[in-house]
Amino acid sequence: MKAQGILACGYYGFANVGDEAVLAGLAQGLRQAGYAGSLTVLSADTAYTQREHHLPAIVRTDLRRVWQAMREARVFVLGGGSLIQDVTSARSVVYYLGMHTLARRAGCRIAWIGQGVGPLRRSWARWWTARAARQAEAVVVRDTASAELLQGMGVTQVQTGADLSFLLPEANTENGWKVLQRFGVAGKDTLIAIAPRRWRGEEASLVSLFQTISRNANRQWGARTVLLPMQASRDGVLIERIASGAPEAIMIHEPLPVQAVKDVLGCCRVVVGMRLHALMLAAASGVPALALSYDPKVRAFWEPVEPKHIVDMTDVHQHEVEQRLAEIWEQQHTLRERVEAYAAQQRKLARRNIEALLHLVS
Repeated sequence: MKAQGILACGYYGFANVGDEAVLAGLAQGLRQAGYAGSLTVLSADTAYTQREHHLPAIVRTDLRRVWQAMREARVFVLGGGSLIQDVTSARSVVYYLGMHTLARRAGCRIAWIGQGVGPLRRSWARWWTARAARQAEAVVVRDTASAELLQGMGVTQVQTGADLSFLLPEANTENGWKVLQRFGVAGKDTLIAIAPRRWRGEEASLVSLFQTISRNANRQWGARTVLLPMQASRDGVLIERIASGAPEAIMIHEPLPVQAVKDVLGCCRVVVGMRLHALMLAAASGVPALALSYDPKVRAFWEPVEPKHIVDMTDVHQHEVEQRLAEIWEQQHTLRERVEAYAAQQRKLARRNIEALLHLVS
């Protein structure tokens, strides 16, 4: 009989706060459930994964080591996030479904948990995804859109859960203020977080949009904006450009651990987010948001809270952004209650991932 270990595969080791939050949530959920077995991670940077998560890691492209780990593990996990999609490129589908196929050949039981599936534009990617999902013994997706996509492709055994990041510990705002002090916050300023990302090469218009938001927030409400990189290697230059025209803004100019990001967001009144996990980590602390939707996954997450507070980036107008943000500011206490209720529901749904996974380990 194979060992009781779990081998987790995702976009880990790239210092993307969103995907690292998924991994941290997986580890936390297993601990909360009393799982005492081994959890090993396929990672792009094993030293980073070991340092940030205190988990053993294997280089995700070292196929000899990966095969050996698969042979020793009982369950192979595609561990959440937007892994199965072909919008950024087809390489994501090829890598993750390739790992799925290899794990099956190694004799692992297969679980997909916390998955955000799609968009899938290529016919071969849809065919392979449907075939692989039917082979998995557990499929738990993080939203109804992903469930409907799989069901439309003939996958019947699908559970709808939530993102694994909702299993993280609560925000420690005392630590959040300490982190913010390192970047120039004096006392407990009134803060709005901005979590941008590069999009379609339209960097100049994004810079202008966020600079205007920052200046207006400071002028109207005496608020300072926190420019938060969710993946410093990709967002850092954009944030520097925004900060150059928004002297009142606070620039986080170094990568932060997942829990520190959540702690910082917990200190903010509102978040303006393009990055999905900035919205998720903020929501987990009851922080209202203006969601800037560059991808269907952003709309799918925030729509149950308040559809009016989603702005489509394909047709974004400065006036609309300002108007929606003003509404949120005026209604923030009422919205906080709504967001807290939504987060409580998401935490409950997120536990389905762990329940499905542990059923395969036992």
